[in-house]
Formats: sequence, C-alpha cells, structure tokens
Amino acid sequence: MSKSVNDLVLDAALEYLLGNGLKLSVCEGEPTTYEHANSNKGTATGKVLASVVMESGDYTIADDTSGRKITMSEQADMTVDITGDADHVAIVDTDNSNLLYVTTCTLQTLTAANTVTAPAWVINIQDPV
Repeated sequence: MSKSVNDLVLDAALEYLLGNGLKLSVCEGEPTTYEHANSNKGTATGKVLASVVMESGDYTIADDTSGRKITMSEQADMTVDITGDADHVAIVDTDNSNLLYVTTCTLQTLTAANTVTAPAWVINIQDPV
C-alpha cells in the first residue's frame, strides 16, 4: 500500500516557520533551549555570537523532488557581537519564546565587531515513503 500526503499538510509546518521564525542566531555550541539561541554568549546560558531579525520575505516555500522545502535567504553582513567559534544556526520565535529549528554550520571563528554572512539554506520535509 502506498502512502501520500497533500502539500498543504507539509506546508503547514513550513508556514509556521515563515510566520514565527523571527530571529536567526549564529551560535557557539548546539542551542537546545530558547535561552541558548536568543541570548549572547556570556549572558546566562546564551550561545549567540551574531543574530538578525528575519522577515517573512526571507523565507520561500516551494516544491522539492522529495516533498516540500523552505529556503532561507542569505543574511549578509550580520554584525558579530561576541567572539567565538560558530558551529550552529538557530531559528527562534521571539514572540513566544520558542526554539524552532537548529542546524549545524561550517565551523568558523568569529571576531566581535566583524561581520558574518549566513548563506541561503534549505529545510526539507519529505513525502512519506
């Protein structure tokens, strides 16, 4: 018996990110809580080295060969607030204090007052198999 899902079901999850993913944070260490991904390193349990406010136009939902995807647009020239080794990127909902999505990035040392660019990247949700 085959499985299927309407794109509307998959898009609902992606639209939640689009509507609520209000901040992208570049972090040192894996953020596992909202506090980690919303507060600067050195502040309580914060891990953020640089961040940027996301707008709905920074997200694009589209078809993918294996399901649906949302593409985050490049975030260029984010000011680095805290020196550290960036290895994760997080999306947070600052209105509701929720950590929404975490992924790894290429390890790089960031220096305060410099800038960093987060290239465009994709989150995929696969069709059932």
